[in-house]
Amino acid sequence: MKEKNWHIICLLSRWLTGNASADEEQELKAWRAESARHRRLWQEVTRAGAYEEEEKKLASFPADERWAHVRKRLRGSGMFGYFGNKYLRYAAAFLVTAGLVAGAWYAVGLRSGGEQLSACNIRAGVSSAELVLGNRQTITLSTDNQCIYNELQGISILQSSGSLRYRADGNLPDTLVYNQVRTFTGMEYQIVLAEGTHIYLNAESRLTYPVFFQSAERNVSFEGEGYFQVAKDAEHPFVIRLGDAALRVLGTSFNLRAYADEPQIQITLEEGVLEMNNCRIYPGEQLIYDKESHTVITRSVNPKEFVAWHEGYFLFRNERLEDILHYLARWYDFTYTFTDEAAKNIRIGAYFERYNSMQPILNMLQRTELVTFTVKDRTIEFSSNP
Repeated sequence: MKEKNWHIICLLSRWLTGNASADEEQELKAWRAESARHRRLWQEVTRAGAYEEEEKKLASFPADERWAHVRKRLRGSGMFGYFGNKYLRYAAAFLVTAGLVAGAWYAVGLRSGGEQLSACNIRAGVSSAELVLGNRQTITLSTDNQCIYNELQGISILQSSGSLRYRADGNLPDTLVYNQVRTFTGMEYQIVLAEGTHIYLNAESRLTYPVFFQSAERNVSFEGEGYFQVAKDAEHPFVIRLGDAALRVLGTSFNLRAYADEPQIQITLEEGVLEMNNCRIYPGEQLIYDKESHTVITRSVNPKEFVAWHEGYFLFRNERLEDILHYLARWYDFTYTFTDEAAKNIRIGAYFERYNSMQPILNMLQRTELVTFTVKDRTIEFSSNP
């Protein structure tokens, strides 16, 4: 609600009392056409007998209490902060209209929101992944079972409680065997490599690695998003292959976002030192690599904003709605559309528990009144509010 809403209340007041000019009627007509929400509000306000009901209700209050009653309704509808008490106590018709619109706005918001949110059954992702062994055998990983796999003599793989842990049990063979763990939409998983490195895979990610390291460098390949806690070993740098780029790591904790469908690779450092294309970053810094130009830029950031997902929550600060939905869709497995460009560019700041359903997120978006949306199955359509 902004200054325009104050103006619309004035127009509605004049129209309801038969004092609107032809130009004002045209303006109201255009306002109704702007959104489905405006049309629902118009229907509620112009319902037969609605004005008379509100007028009669106000008449039951002593004169000094009438404004207090309307003010309470304005607060309940979320409009009071925009309208204040400017001139309201002196305009009888305006007072009736303000109370009527406040009640109608509240009713329309509840009704439309209830329809949208009751239809929303979009749940959070789960701890699951797919393990591809060296012989190409595929194993589904989850939290429901515990298994031990013997990939090579001397190497055992323990699956337990949403994680995969490699353990060197004896003399290691000369054979170099690679495994791969991949998560799909709505999945996450944890891996502990044989030398102690912990890797948390976000949705739609892929990590390829040897079951044990035997060369001067600890080489792995990665795509997607992951949080890495690399075991310290100054004599054997940890190297992550990212297409045509490589990231060199010592003992370090960092978030790596390198999705194939995104134009940039984003690396956010919490501890240690990282190097990519001869560019080093330190704790509290972020490196952004442009895949097309092969250029690197660095900037200072708050790492918590970028590692929040692996700690169980989402943190967004003034980000575009389209970018937020693009990110959330990987975890919640839904699709989204926009009816207008303005909705894509709405800026949002929010904090959410990662393991809740989508409902708290949609509740928040509804409360902003910046967008309206409809939910059908697992598709959400967004429109900006005028």
